Amino acid sequence: MIGTSRQDGFMHFRNVVCLLSCSLFLSPAWGCKLSSVDPNEYQQQGKGVVYLRPNQNTNLSLPNVNYKRLRRLANLLIDPATLEDWEEIPPLTDLSTDYDVRGANAWYPHYSWHSDGRYIIYAGKIVQNPAGAPPVDVTSFKAWGDFAADKNSLYFRGERTDDNGGDKPLDSKTLHQMNLPPPWEPDVLGLILRDANFLYINGHRIAETNSFRVLAQKSWDKHGKFSMKFSCIRKPFGPWDTLARTQTKIMLNGEQLDADPDTFTVVRWIPEALISWRDKNGFHRKVLDQYALDSNEEYSCGSFNVKEHRVTWRSSFPGKGAECQQEEIPGLDPEQFHPISDAVAQYQDKLYVIETTPFDELKLNIVTLDDPKLIINKRFNAGKRHGYLLTRKGDEFGDSGLQVFESAGPLILFDNHIPSEREAHQVSSNPYIQKWLARDDKYVYRFDGMQLWRYHTADPRAVRVVNDQLDGKINGDGEFIPTPRDEAKK
Repeated sequence: MIGTSRQDGFMHFRNVVCLLSCSLFLSPAWGCKLSSVDPNEYQQQGKGVVYLRPNQNTNLSLPNVNYKRLRRLANLLIDPATLEDWEEIPPLTDLSTDYDVRGANAWYPHYSWHSDGRYIIYAGKIVQNPAGAPPVDVTSFKAWGDFAADKNSLYFRGERTDDNGGDKPLDSKTLHQMNLPPPWEPDVLGLILRDANFLYINGHRIAETNSFRVLAQKSWDKHGKFSMKFSCIRKPFGPWDTLARTQTKIMLNGEQLDADPDTFTVVRWIPEALISWRDKNGFHRKVLDQYALDSNEEYSCGSFNVKEHRVTWRSSFPGKGAECQQEEIPGLDPEQFHPISDAVAQYQDKLYVIETTPFDELKLNIVTLDDPKLIINKRFNAGKRHGYLLTRKGDEFGDSGLQVFESAGPLILFDNHIPSEREAHQVSSNPYIQKWLARDDKYVYRFDGMQLWRYHTADPRAVRVVNDQLDGKINGDGEFIPTPRDEAKK
């Protein structure tokens, strides 16, 4: 799950280009280019400790903590036997392993638990349990990433989250991390653990282990899967709000909602900011982050801007007069409006397309899909009798578009070669590097993300794909001739 809470004035989480799976691995090469940020560090200050936070405006003073005895607690999720040769766990005396990864729209915190034998410290703050709860037991305290436990309590990111008593306390021998199964995106900001008896989601104990399932996810990035804003990225941006349920609970990012799971229906879900829903008890609205919600309502510079109650589109080019001039698209349910690229969004069975006129002005066109069940989620999409192509001719605003063509019968994609997300963003007009291949009852097609090639062929069913290319040749009349098949090898 994705934790969206803020601790100790920590900045709002935004997004990231890529991140590390374990925060305590030291590597000579990260494999991704991230913004350079200095780590947080515990240093001696007089008889106590100061927690330096170079990326924030203030440091934290811990005058009662013994610096000479201060150590990082071992992360029991890391098994040294499974590390690669280039991975190294820094010594527990290294007090500079807390850091924040800065990406395109988010900060990802990577913090560790520390102790001087008297106190437990997380992110520069002494962990203190609320009134009425047992005090923190330093002797029995153990950590598994952002999750921790002592003999009485469970903790997550510096705060007590649940009891750890009763007949079945946490079983540390069987406790292990769980990953969300495909097709769900990885859990990058939260933590799901399981032992022999319970699930532990962001520190909360869940008894209904076998009924847990993910219902939906939404990315915090609002530009669309094929936006050119971050064209080098392999996959859509996270982090992802994750909606899940058990037999008796509905949870968003590990936090239980006051909802009846059997009658629960989402009304409006703005990732990071807000969720509203209906169930048998009526309408409910929960603000996840007021700052994020206010920003979403105020922001008007995207090609499409999906607010809580309305949708707008940008009707002027950047740099020409009113750069963020917006017009509302009336009569839409924002929850069903999905930006796809810088020029195309889908709403039910319609595509909203921003086009440039011959007078260098922008206009909004509406295209009705020939298949109401079709979801536009690739560069090359096949309807019942039409192809819908998300085109891209460059890296500037206005270079994205939509091409629709009529096919001769059902359009069949050769799905044995579906380009990766990185390929999908690359632009190439080279006719030998087509990335999408298809056929209908009369033609074969090749599409590279910018241009479509169509060739008549006498026998479309005989066309095969070999090494990601149409197997055959084009004769002098521009007709595609499939390579004859060896009947003996059939």
